[in-house]
Amino acid sequence: MQRLQSGKKKDTLDQTDLVWMGLIVLIYGIVSFINLGSLDNPNTFWETESEGENAVVSLADKANISKIRYYTGPRFGIYEIYGSEDNVTFNYIGELKESKVFAWEDTPINQSLRYLSFKAKESDSFIGEVSLYNEQGEKLAIDFATDNANRLVDEAQKVPEEISYLNSTYFDEVYHARTAYEHLMKTEAYEWTHPPLGKLIMSIPIYFLGMNPFAYRLMGNLAGIGMLAVIYILAKRLFEDTHYAVLAGVLLAADGMHFVQTRIATVDSFLVLFLMLSYLFMYQYIQCKDNGEVSKKLIHLFLSGIFIGAAIATKWNGAYGAVGLAVMFFVNFYKRCRNKYHNYIWKKQIAVIIISCFVFFVVIPLGIYLLSYKPFFEVEFNSNEPFREFLELQKRMYHYHADLEAAHPFSSPWYLWPLDIKPVWYYKGEVPEGFISTIVAFGNPVIWWSGVVGILYLIKRVLQYWEREDQYLLTGILSLYLPYAFIPRIMFLYHYFPIVPFMILALVKLIQDVTETTQKPYIVKGCKIAAVASFVFFYPIYSGMRIPIDYAVLTRWLPMWQFY
Repeated sequence: MQRLQSGKKKDTLDQTDLVWMGLIVLIYGIVSFINLGSLDNPNTFWETESEGENAVVSLADKANISKIRYYTGPRFGIYEIYGSEDNVTFNYIGELKESKVFAWEDTPINQSLRYLSFKAKESDSFIGEVSLYNEQGEKLAIDFATDNANRLVDEAQKVPEEISYLNSTYFDEVYHARTAYEHLMKTEAYEWTHPPLGKLIMSIPIYFLGMNPFAYRLMGNLAGIGMLAVIYILAKRLFEDTHYAVLAGVLLAADGMHFVQTRIATVDSFLVLFLMLSYLFMYQYIQCKDNGEVSKKLIHLFLSGIFIGAAIATKWNGAYGAVGLAVMFFVNFYKRCRNKYHNYIWKKQIAVIIISCFVFFVVIPLGIYLLSYKPFFEVEFNSNEPFREFLELQKRMYHYHADLEAAHPFSSPWYLWPLDIKPVWYYKGEVPEGFISTIVAFGNPVIWWSGVVGILYLIKRVLQYWEREDQYLLTGILSLYLPYAFIPRIMFLYHYFPIVPFMILALVKLIQDVTETTQKPYIVKGCKIAAVASFVFFYPIYSGMRIPIDYAVLTRWLPMWQFY
C-alpha cells in the first residue's frame, strides 16, 4: 500500500482499490458461506385434505421405537399417533404437535410396533419426511403402508443425523422464509406485517434450489457481501484515500451484527443494502458540479430513487432513510442556488431536476411498492375492489406496529443500542452436556463502542466546520436512528443494523483525523487487527459453532450478554 500522504487524493476507484475491495469481498464471502445451511431438506409433503385423514408407515419387522423424527411444512398440524403390530388393530400412543415450519422435530414414543399411523386433527396441515429410531438411536428402514404415506418416506436420505439451524428454520425465518415460499407457491401469505419485496427476493433461489436453508438464506448473504463493496466505494468517495476505504470495508466485514443478520433469512439484509445504495448515489449527485452535465446528475438521482423505493418496499423503516435523502437534497439544492458563479447554468437545470425528482422519489418508489404486492393482488385481493383491500392491508400493517403491546426477554430501548448492551438470542442448539451451539445478534464490541466515540466526534465536527462529508454522515445516522425514539412498541437491537454502516464511516473519519494529525499510520493497521481479532473471538457465538461452555463464559463481557 502507498503511504498515507503520498500523491494527490482521489475519490475514484483505481486498480489498487479494485484489488483491495475484491479481497475483502472474497475473504468475507468464503467465511460467510461456511455452514450457511443445508441444501438437502425434503421438498415433498403429505398435505391433509380433511380432518381425520390417515397415513400409515411400516417397518419390515416389529421393533421398539424410541422416537419419531419428522420434517414440518409451511403450516402447523396436530396428529394423533397410533401403533399396530398387524395393520388391523391400532392402539393410541399420543399426539404429534408441530411447533415450527420447515424444521425437523423429534417426538418420543417408546413403543413396540410394526405399523405407525398418523391421523390428522385438522385439514391443510403438512408433514414432510418421517424417520423412526430404535432404542439405540439407530435409524430404521421404513416404507409406506397407505398410498398417501408415500411422501413421508420418499426422501429418507435427507433425514439429518442432528437437528440444527443448518437444516431447520430459526427465529424470524419461520415468518419470512415461510412467506417467501408461499409467494412462490401462490398461496395465502402468512407474514404481511412488512411489504413483500424482501420475501420475493428471497424466493428466487428457492425456485431453483428448493425450499432449504441454503436457498432461503442465500440472497440475504449475497446482500451482506454486496454491502462491503458499497461501503468501500462510499468510503473512497468520502475520504478520498484507499487506506480508509479498506478500513471501512474491513470494519463492516468484522462486525457481528452484519454477519449474523445477513446469514438469517429475514428481510433486513435487503433493507440495509438498498439504503446504502440510495445514500451512495445521493452523495454522488451532491458531488456533481453545479455547472456539470444535467444527465449525470439525473442518473445518480434516478438510482437513489430506485433504491430508496426498494428499501421502503422491503420494510417501512426505509422511509426514515427517505427523510434523510430529502434533507440532503434540499440543503444541497439551496447551496447550488446561492452559488453565484454557476447560477446561470444551474438555473437552466432546476426545472428538469425538480420534475425528475418528483418522478424518481415519488412516482417510481410508489410503483415499486405497488408492484411488490403482485402476489397479494393475484392470490388474496380477489374482490371487485382490490385496491381497497390493498389500502386496508396497509392500515392493518400500521395498526399492527403502532398498537403492538407485547413483552420479550430480549427487547431493548433505542438509547441502549449503540452500547451493544442487550443482544438478541436467536438460536440454541441441542448439544452434548458441557458444550453450546448458539447464534446471538450483537455488534463487534470493539467497533460499536469506539463507534459511539466516532459519532460524538462527528457531531463535534459538524458544529465546528459544517463540512459536506460530515453533514452527509450525520444526516444519515440521525434520520435512520432518531425516529425510534418516538416509537412506543417493543424493539430490538437489530433495529440498529441500518445505522451500523454510517456509524462505521463516522469511526473511520475519527481514525483518519487522528492518524493524519499524529502522523502515525500504524493506527489504521491496529484498528483493523483489533476489529478482526474481536470478530474471530466472538465468531463461535455469531455462527452457531459448537464450543465448550467454558469458552462461552469468556465471551460474556456484560451481564445481559446471554449466550447459553
